[in-house]
Amino acid sequence: MKLVTTTSDLVPYVESRSVAAPIEAMAKTGFRHLDMSFYSVIYKGSPWIAPGDGWKKEVEDSLEAAGRFGFDFCQAHSPDGEHFQEGEARDALILATKRTIEACAMLGVPHTVIHAAGCGPSEAEFRRRNIAFYRLFEEDAEKFGVDLLTENSAEAWNPEYFLRTGKETRAFVEEAGIPRLHINWDTGHGNVQGCDQYSDILAMGSELRALHIQDNDGRADAHLMPLAGTTNFDDVIRGLIDSGYRGDFTFEGSSTLRRAGGWPWYRRNVKPGDKLSCPTLEFQQRQIALMHDVGVWMLENYGIEVE
Repeated sequence: MKLVTTTSDLVPYVESRSVAAPIEAMAKTGFRHLDMSFYSVIYKGSPWIAPGDGWKKEVEDSLEAAGRFGFDFCQAHSPDGEHFQEGEARDALILATKRTIEACAMLGVPHTVIHAAGCGPSEAEFRRRNIAFYRLFEEDAEKFGVDLLTENSAEAWNPEYFLRTGKETRAFVEEAGIPRLHINWDTGHGNVQGCDQYSDILAMGSELRALHIQDNDGRADAHLMPLAGTTNFDDVIRGLIDSGYRGDFTFEGSSTLRRAGGWPWYRRNVKPGDKLSCPTLEFQQRQIALMHDVGVWMLENYGIEVE
C-alpha cells in the first residue's frame, strides 16, 4: 500500500501560489507519493479561472518537479468554492474543477475528491442538487479517465450535509448512478460523527477508492496526524483489510503543528513581533516525516507492505 500525503502540508510555507510550489520542499519529508491539492486555486488573478491555458504551466511545472525529486501523484483534491448560488463564484468553481480533472489526467492521477455541499435541511434536496452538481463533471471524467470521489462529513459543523456514514455515502453514490463517481472516506470526519469506522468501511465495500487519514479529539475537524487524537485506527485498518480495500493510505494531517493563523484554531493574542507564533518549515518537514514513520508502523503492524 502506498503512503501518501497532500501537497497542502507545505502550501503555507511557500511564496508562490502555484500548485507546483510545495513539491521541492516535500523532498525532505520521507514521502514519495503525493496527493495534489487544487483546493485553493480559485483566487483573484488565478490562471485556473482565467481565459487560456496558463493553468497548464503549473501542471507542467509539477511534473518537472516530481521527476526531479522522485515523486509520483496518486490522487488529488479539487477546488473549494460555491456549489449552488448562481453567479461568478459558481462559474469559477465549475471551470476550475473541470480544469483540475484534465490536470489529473496530465499528472497520471486516477481520482480526485470533489466535495458535495449542504443546501438546506432536506436530505432529499441535498441528494438531488448534489447529484446534479456531480453530473456537471461526468463528461470530463469520462473523457480524461478520472474518477470523481465524494466524501463523508460530520453533523457537528455541517448539519445540512447528509453523507455522514459509510451506508449513507454508498447509497448516495448508487442513487447517482454516475459510473465514475465513488467514495473517499475521511477518518477525522468519521471520528467527529462518532462512527464505528470498521462497520462504515465495510458498508462502502468496493465503492471506497481513497482515504483521508487524519485525527482529532472527536469534537471538531482538526487535521492532526494519527495518534494525536482519539480515532481508533485499529478499527480503520481492520476495516480496510476485511473489505478488501486496494487503494492508498493518504494523510491529511498537516495541522499537527499549527501556524498562528491556520485553520481551524487560531493562536491567541498574537502581536507584531511575536517570534513563536508559527513553526518553521524545517519543523513542519520533520513533523511530516514523523507522520510518514507512524504510517509505516501502523500498516506494518497489520502485515501490510508499504510502498
